[in-house]
Amino acid sequence: MDLRQLRYFLGAVEHGSIAKAADGLHVAQSAISLHLSRLEKELGCTLVHRTSRGIVPTESGIRLVNRARSLLSDLGTIAEEVRGIEAVPAGSVVVGIPTSLGISLTVPLALAVRREYPLIRLRIAEGLSGHMSQWLLSGQLDLALVFGSESIPGLAKERLGSEHLNLVGAKGAEAINVPGEVSISALFDLPLILPGRPHGLREEVERAASRNGYEPNVIMEVDSLEGIKTLVAEGIGYTVLSTRVADYGPTSSRLRHRVIGRPRIERSIYIAHSSKTPLSAAANRISKVLAGMCSHWQSSSSIEE
Repeated sequence: MDLRQLRYFLGAVEHGSIAKAADGLHVAQSAISLHLSRLEKELGCTLVHRTSRGIVPTESGIRLVNRARSLLSDLGTIAEEVRGIEAVPAGSVVVGIPTSLGISLTVPLALAVRREYPLIRLRIAEGLSGHMSQWLLSGQLDLALVFGSESIPGLAKERLGSEHLNLVGAKGAEAINVPGEVSISALFDLPLILPGRPHGLREEVERAASRNGYEPNVIMEVDSLEGIKTLVAEGIGYTVLSTRVADYGPTSSRLRHRVIGRPRIERSIYIAHSSKTPLSAAANRISKVLAGMCSHWQSSSSIEE
């Protein structure tokens, strides 16, 4: 077994096909097929199923994927460690950003990295916040922003701050135009449109309801923040969002938000990475850039301690 075989095997699995892996790795398809067959013969087991929809790893293949990712990641940091901390950070970094933060972070992060660290090849993966921890543990991400204070085995987390969540409704909605704060009891009587689990926003609302002895009146689940905001703007129901998210996008002028009375509903924001794999110098720099951006939010009250 050699490193080239592992790279080709990992490429085939991650791309889902030998043809796409060949394009991504800039090698011939026949070379990937040959090394994949040799690797299976050497290990004495089938590593992938070749289906009409592409490459699918077997149980043995999944085990090898995890070991190969870890090994190749460790090898990738050797050069940086040898060069020392004065080296200019370079290499690939994959960052996970929850959709609700992506509207404020994705473009500024990409511009900052391109401007300050041109040798870093940045990839940003947006998705449901509930998926970020899974992607970190599986090695698909180098670091990610996650919500929630619960400890997850295998992850190292650093708290960046927290943001309050408010009741959001259409401009003319009855519950939005009442003066003062909305009580927790009144909030959970309202027809709510929320994302489904494992979205972090849904988890925070569910936890707040449980802590106060209520059950949220969820009339619709939509796994799209813009979709939720559009439905709310049409007067279909209400939702719970941060001010930052509610005030962004084409529907913002049709929405109003109202502060939820104490106890507030808030969610903590952390930057996380695998505790089993040290961050590369490049990932470390990007981690600091993200922390600085969230610190700027905090100074402008978008994120509050």
